[in-house]
Amino acid sequence: MKNFLITCSALAMLLFGGCKKAIVQSVEGLSNQKLSSNLNNLISTVGTVYYVDPLGDDNNNGMSTSTPWKSISKVNTVTFTPGDQILFKSDGVWTGNLAPLGSGSAGSPIIIDKYGTGNKPVINGGGLTNGSITLLLNNQSFWEVNNLEITNTVNLGQQYAVTGIKVNNSGTTAASNITINNCYVHNVNSTGFGTPNYNKGSGGIIFTGLINNVLVLNCHVKDCDIEGIRTSSSVKADNVVFEGNLIENIYGDGIVFNGVKNSKITHNILRNTCKSDAANYAACWTYGSLGTIISYNEVSGIKGGGPYDGQSFDADIDTNGDIFEYNYSHDNDRGFMLFMPSAQNIIVRYNISVNDVKNANSSPSGSKLINYTSNYTTNKIYNNTFYTNDSFTRIFQYTNTASTFAFNSTFSNNIIYATGTITRFSDRPIMASAVFKNNCFYPQSITAVNGPAGTVSGSTYTDPKFNNASSTGTPADFKLQKTSPLIAGAVNITNNGGIDYFQTNLPLSNPDVGFAQSSYSFTGFVVNADTYVRNGTYADNNYGTESTFIVKSDASSYARKAYLKFDFSALSGTAVSNARLVLNASSVNTDPSRTISIYTATTNNWTETGLTWNNAPLSNPLVNSFVAYGADRYSIDVTNIVNQNLSTGNKIITFVLTNDAPASSKSDIYFISKEQTGNKPQLNIIL
Repeated sequence: MKNFLITCSALAMLLFGGCKKAIVQSVEGLSNQKLSSNLNNLISTVGTVYYVDPLGDDNNNGMSTSTPWKSISKVNTVTFTPGDQILFKSDGVWTGNLAPLGSGSAGSPIIIDKYGTGNKPVINGGGLTNGSITLLLNNQSFWEVNNLEITNTVNLGQQYAVTGIKVNNSGTTAASNITINNCYVHNVNSTGFGTPNYNKGSGGIIFTGLINNVLVLNCHVKDCDIEGIRTSSSVKADNVVFEGNLIENIYGDGIVFNGVKNSKITHNILRNTCKSDAANYAACWTYGSLGTIISYNEVSGIKGGGPYDGQSFDADIDTNGDIFEYNYSHDNDRGFMLFMPSAQNIIVRYNISVNDVKNANSSPSGSKLINYTSNYTTNKIYNNTFYTNDSFTRIFQYTNTASTFAFNSTFSNNIIYATGTITRFSDRPIMASAVFKNNCFYPQSITAVNGPAGTVSGSTYTDPKFNNASSTGTPADFKLQKTSPLIAGAVNITNNGGIDYFQTNLPLSNPDVGFAQSSYSFTGFVVNADTYVRNGTYADNNYGTESTFIVKSDASSYARKAYLKFDFSALSGTAVSNARLVLNASSVNTDPSRTISIYTATTNNWTETGLTWNNAPLSNPLVNSFVAYGADRYSIDVTNIVNQNLSTGNKIITFVLTNDAPASSKSDIYFISKEQTGNKPQLNIIL
């Protein structure tokens, strides 16, 4: 992702720091005074401003640029109050551990920032002891830390756990309102897994304990061990946001939310995380999380991650309702995602994964696209595009040896495009509770072993026709051409987020399959005549004036089939790019599903009010079919038959809808006819 957008929530949290900073810089000569401004009631008080300069003197009062303090040690002796600011001189360099005291208040946080022109002030922690932290906020609230460069490098031969920035709350009452903005944290080299001082809670920017209203924005975290940015709380922290950060070259996990709710990981770039194979790590994951949004992140370059992990994303233990959406994962070796056994109500939608499996560098447990171990049937994976360019073992792996479960949830409207050989679709047979609807599996051979099962319908096995798919392609290259059979081919899913990966609005019904919604214009032709006919003792009856038409497989006198005539004479040309027959089902009987076959009639010489079973025209060979589960809008590809008609100059076509299954008195489905005011049958064409 190249475009980082600051969300409204992020701006709201930054307004405090940004507005106060502007005031201070404009009145530097009066910095010793208590300044007040209501700033539309967002800020009540600006406190004392303190300056720190490597050429200063700790005997100074620190209250102006001409009387600055010199050392971090001096800063650590002062208890700051709401509205105070601690400004380090640009281009200045300090060595030591910064641990300022005091807390701000609502509307008046304490701010750490730089002053003057030049590079970010540098604070080198030195890595001199185990547990060293370059910048520590301990049991404090309402702080903003801006524009610092932080290191904490352990000398060669020492094995210490060290951290760049740490915010800790050891109490049971929540700390709150901590912002870390535009900081560069790098070269924090904690000792690795298997050594006595190994601590997974060390690394770049770390939050421990219950801390609400956290924002880490536009930071660069590089060359850090063990973690990049993470939280850890036994009680769920509220409103934690990690946004717009660049995280690269990380020994272990890139971003971790451990113990959060109503939080966001958004618009971050993660490169070359999970460098170690000594323990299980993932690039971006949640643990003990409720309702977290993980969106618009880009993950690439994973080569490690331990025996089971190494995926770009992970819905880990006790996650509930997290949404992974609009992410770009590419060129990772260990797969796209992991679901742990207790992960439930997880939604994975409108993501793109390109080259995320490398068989030659698979984890000890083997190569896979998704490691799915959840015991819950409430997870949903839909409208994602997966492109793989290597041969590997399986799509779905199961490493939960304590469970007999295989994939058991919803997998719909996805594209899996494989250029290499995939040995099996799933390690174990798919569970009966699984739902696979309107997916594209190309080529079909990837589903040959332990393929989709449970409720399966609408699968496509033809080339999805991407714009310009390749192993080096960008997300835009995986949009669909207008000739794609997947346009308007998705099953409808409620509460689908309303937009695709590119923030294109989704249609109210029948979106495209995959992560990108096309914007091609359809020309719609409303049905000219529609009716159904009934056999047996009703074979001479006509139903052309009814508000619905019925399709049913049943005993004599109860079976029904439908006829729909379209005239598209206004269409110029001898071929179209795409044609979809759109039908709206208003109700179904109690059979769980029914397959509706679509034929064309041998003649168009029939009338809506004259057609009966006995005089109905015969049918040509099968055009297509679809599975109907309930009242819904169905869009069926009829491109080939429309083009066949156009090639002969015929611009009138009759579709015949039948249910060719064995008789069932509960198989009937009712479609809205042209006699109703809306949702009439329609033939949609892309030229």
